[in-house]
Amino acid sequence: MRCDAGSQLAEPLTGGKRIEPGLSWEAVEGSPLPLGSSYLEDEQAWNFALYSERAARVALLIYGAQDVTHPLLTRELDYLCNKSGHVWHCRIAADEMEGGAYYAFQVSGPGAEGGDQPRAFDPEKILLDPYARGVFFPSGFDRRAATEQGSNAGKAPLGVLMAPPRTPSLTSERPRHDWDAVVYELHVRGFTMSPTSGLDARTRGTFAGVAARIPYLKELGVTAVELMPVFQYDPQGTDRWGYTPLSFFAPHTGYARRCDALRCTACRRRHRACARCT
Repeated sequence: MRCDAGSQLAEPLTGGKRIEPGLSWEAVEGSPLPLGSSYLEDEQAWNFALYSERAARVALLIYGAQDVTHPLLTRELDYLCNKSGHVWHCRIAADEMEGGAYYAFQVSGPGAEGGDQPRAFDPEKILLDPYARGVFFPSGFDRRAATEQGSNAGKAPLGVLMAPPRTPSLTSERPRHDWDAVVYELHVRGFTMSPTSGLDARTRGTFAGVAARIPYLKELGVTAVELMPVFQYDPQGTDRWGYTPLSFFAPHTGYARRCDALRCTACRRRHRACARCT
């Protein structure tokens, strides 16, 4: 069955579900914004949106925590229903993807035979969502698998399904810096990695380590902290400064003391402390 854009009761290809009266089109087929994965509390559903100018086919893959090679759920997106402009999107009920912890995409499009090798598509590859807000590297992660022939299932980084944390919002109090501002630039890992930081081995070189040394920064008279790149970068690459990020919307897991540090609790604490500095 096909979607009929001119009908209020169209039947989408994905599952053949009829749009019930009172439901919006986005509630059934997904919204093109925001990009990435978003959890909708009021609908108890996830929205996924991926931009691709030249894609001809897109499939969403949902993985469980115990098996990152074989997806729990595969959702083929229909260009007639799940595509707005260059954005592919879908909406999936939370109970339909129960047990899901990670996600990725498979995308088909023009191949290398046309001579456009840098932008060629490989439908076998598992692709990380560039808008993922958390990145998971499986134990079998191998960056070379992305460049070789064949599937890289079980070897590719995956996006983390992260529902918004139920924590208080940031204080409305803003740091106010004038001519006497003292800006301290630091590298998250390098700032506290030495034992001379006075922190335990588990905390050194992490976001939590930066938060723990806020009193030291205040004693120095620092009024603002500028972090060197904290985006997720390839752990198998040669860059250790973070200037060649793999994902702009996910913090680097190597700076996290534990998994829930991905929610930037330390960053929120640091923001509040710096706001009080002035």
